[in-house]
Amino acid sequence: MKKILVPVDFSHVSKHATQFAIELAEKHDAEITLLNSVHFDYYTDYQFTSFASAKTLMQDVRDAMVGKMKEFVSKFNTRRKINTKIDEVYLVTAVKEMTKKEGYDLVVIGTRGCSGLEEVIIGSNTEKIVRNAACPVISVPDKIQLAEIKKILIPLDIREIKSSFLKEVAKLQRDFGAKLEFLWVKTPHNIENEEMVSIDLTKQIQTHGIKNFEFTIVNNVFPSDGILYRADEIGANMIAMPTHARRGISHWLSGSLTEDTVNHINIPVWSFKIDKSEKSITLDSVVHAHGKPEYKKIEILTH
Repeated sequence: MKKILVPVDFSHVSKHATQFAIELAEKHDAEITLLNSVHFDYYTDYQFTSFASAKTLMQDVRDAMVGKMKEFVSKFNTRRKINTKIDEVYLVTAVKEMTKKEGYDLVVIGTRGCSGLEEVIIGSNTEKIVRNAACPVISVPDKIQLAEIKKILIPLDIREIKSSFLKEVAKLQRDFGAKLEFLWVKTPHNIENEEMVSIDLTKQIQTHGIKNFEFTIVNNVFPSDGILYRADEIGANMIAMPTHARRGISHWLSGSLTEDTVNHINIPVWSFKIDKSEKSITLDSVVHAHGKPEYKKIEILTH
């Protein structure tokens, strides 16, 4: 890990994320950059008195953000140099371009989460950054120290396991030195044999150089509920998940388990965007599975 990017809006969650990123940078002797965006949208029919006044307005905003950034940086007790950048493009676009072109290894961002109608219509910048960043992202919802990350829960979809994801998880384990627990949430439609799946997955995990791990199966109707239940049960300090980076109407209709988890859990979530064209690892226990789903007849209650 050599370069860490931290988008900030000077809130308390940004402060928590920055402190966490600083600890990571100090441990790995990495470069750290704080990013803020002064981009804003306005109606095309809005009339400035002159081009000069519009330019002056943007310069005033930028100057204010430079001062606010200096004040924000001064709050952290570290000898490590903290780079700063004020960008005039949309924050998500800035993160996407910087992680793609400037070789960042990790994005650390604070998240407030969201719920209800706000989540459906607006979402959150964190969710969008998870979906667009060209490197792993750690979403930090609350104050946490690096030394506290001792157990990392890693949910897997046994039909969509990517080799690139397991390689990144191996790096994650080396970076944090934590114990890993891989989790399969078995839903009623799964017909695979649990013992055979466990054997196949353990071999694949070991093949990618991952050590000090366990594999657990939890039965639940909803994967998200199974993940949150298990995280709470074992006292997980972080969840690591892949994201498929869905866009447009397919994202709005089907959502994303990773992004949904980011919005609703109170521990850090590490996410890695996988290439949808990458072929999934084929497990014999999945290919040769046979049997019937465990769905039961749903009876309509009448009065």
